[in-house]
Amino acid sequence: MVCATCLDRLAVQDALEDRLRHIYDDLASRERYDEALACLDEILEANRHRDHDLWLARSIAMHRSGILFRAGRYAEAEKACEAWAQLGFQDVWRRWMHGFETARTLDALGRPREALAALENALSHQEPREIPSAGYMLAALAELSEKLGQPVDPKWRGLVEAWAKHHGVEMPVDDSLGKAILELDKVIRPQQPGLEDDDEEDEPEGGEP
Repeated sequence: MVCATCLDRLAVQDALEDRLRHIYDDLASRERYDEALACLDEILEANRHRDHDLWLARSIAMHRSGILFRAGRYAEAEKACEAWAQLGFQDVWRRWMHGFETARTLDALGRPREALAALENALSHQEPREIPSAGYMLAALAELSEKLGQPVDPKWRGLVEAWAKHHGVEMPVDDSLGKAILELDKVIRPQQPGLEDDDEEDEPEGGEP
């Protein structure tokens, strides 16, 4: 027996996932961004009454911020990230996703210091099961630190070492933690899904949808 709330959750998840391919492949990839956003809104409105735990609202907010970033509409993307944060986070992985999305948006707006702060705030929340997917966050951290002309804070060394150990890669012998992160990323990234493209298949591994 499956409870009614669980059935509703499965239904709203199917409602979104059944249309993501259309949203990204048929609309966003062809720069039909407003149509992609309208499609997301339509899904949310049609299923809001079944979205008891706000899974759908959070997922729509995540995809909205990514599509707006892809469209180069960074001020709107920042507002979308703020709205996403107001819904709360289901787990550390989603918090990291939000931190990453916020950081790249702020950086695109010419605010790299705020971007770095957003990444560090997200990374201050950790769970052992998310260590394998920490690379995309750590690489962004290293790149932003380099852009600002400052070293990566040594407080992140423990996470970097745990990430490298999980993937069976030795820590590079380098006095610069930032350079070590980027060297590790070159080795580990090919083994991991990335965020180079903004569609739903390019989210990093980790966490439940």
